[in-house]
Amino acid sequence: MPAPSKRDKQSLKRFEHKRTIRTRLKNLSKTFYRSVEAGDLDRAREVRDESQIAYAKAASKGIIHPNKAARKVSRFDRALAGSTVTENDA
Repeated sequence: MPAPSKRDKQSLKRFEHKRTIRTRLKNLSKTFYRSVEAGDLDRAREVRDESQIAYAKAASKGIIHPNKAARKVSRFDRALAGSTVTENDA
């Protein structure tokens, strides 16, 4: 069995690094939506702000596509705005 090439080693190293960042982004997203569903809007706003920074940073470093980051942040804002409207109506 041949030894792994330099390209294979680089690919694995990048994959491991990117995986940790992607996992963090998914966890932030889950935390945000759980906070919105629970009605904890203060916590949801904190997580949204943290998520916006994390998604922008990941997009700028090429870990995720910039359009994906923009789409996610936009959905966070919409979800928070929608929950705020229903809270005020109640």
